[in-house]
Amino acid sequence: MEKVHFQSIVDAFNEDFPYKDEGETLSFYSVPSDEYILEGAIKLPYRDENIIVKSVTYWLNAITHLTSALSTAEWDVHIDDCPASWVDDHWEM
Repeated sequence: MEKVHFQSIVDAFNEDFPYKDEGETLSFYSVPSDEYILEGAIKLPYRDENIIVKSVTYWLNAITHLTSALSTAEWDVHIDDCPASWVDDHWEM
């Protein structure tokens, strides 16, 4: 049940991402690195600074929802090589 709920959150955010023609939505690797049980990526659109900021905000919100859905997991979130921080109840840069 938890996996279905998690996937429904991923699907909803992927479907609603307003810049999916310019970037790529969230996908998970079929085989994560040894230290992870789940690992994925998003390709941000880089053509416009405003779109980059909106995309980062959008995906941090999505990851916040996923973190809440799997609240017992330990999360490690990065954008490129910059780590995001868990502040109060959400991810931010």
